[in-house]
Amino acid sequence: MIRSVEGLIFALDETATHDGPGLRMTVYFKGCPLRCIWCHSPESVSPKPEVVWYQTRCVRCGRCVEVCPEGLRSFEPVDPRDRSGCRLCGICVEECPSGALEIKGKLVSAGEIADHAMQLIPFFRRSGGGVTLTGGEPTFQADFAYAVLALCRQAGIHTAIETCGYAPWEKLERLASVTDLFLFDLKHPDDEMHRRYTGVSNRLILENLARLIESGAELVVRVPLIPGCNDSPSTVKATGLKALELGA
Repeated sequence: MIRSVEGLIFALDETATHDGPGLRMTVYFKGCPLRCIWCHSPESVSPKPEVVWYQTRCVRCGRCVEVCPEGLRSFEPVDPRDRSGCRLCGICVEECPSGALEIKGKLVSAGEIADHAMQLIPFFRRSGGGVTLTGGEPTFQADFAYAVLALCRQAGIHTAIETCGYAPWEKLERLASVTDLFLFDLKHPDDEMHRRYTGVSNRLILENLARLIESGAELVVRVPLIPGCNDSPSTVKATGLKALELGA
């Protein structure tokens, strides 16, 4: 049953305004195939739950090390990022006096997400909003993404996906059947530079972008401008020309 399909998320925002039209409920998926050097959500990269350390909150008291039942230790000064062997019991999170530790990654069902979204339908209708899946990378959990979007579509909720486009075409094609809007990130037009900054080639990404455009999918190309990486006038121009070349 589609409602029972499960996936791993690390956050949910009921009042997002930059992830599609109107007021959005944005769902943040765990797992991403890219390794962007500027990643603003590093807690999204791993496809598994993990303990996240907020360095600016840490008071270096060492309490997390003291209470760990696995006897995990780290170099001095105490650094909670050294968590090899962690079984995610959550004791260190509960005992941290400054809130510097959190477990990121919660298993939820598509039905739970859809039910949450349906409570917000009056706000969506008034603002022209809906539900957006982002990450991480939603196609990394394509079956879960499809289930969430299909249920939202059935409820008359506008659906959107923010994607890097690095996925087998079959996944994107299936998701397109339940997606009203793709927010497609184009990070760099040059393959060598794309590899340097994200860890992967842009060839599959450009192929998928061209295919989505050809299929008639509603799509917005978005470019994250990163100082020193893709913000030079020549690169910005090349990015725009590449998008036009592909039919955007």
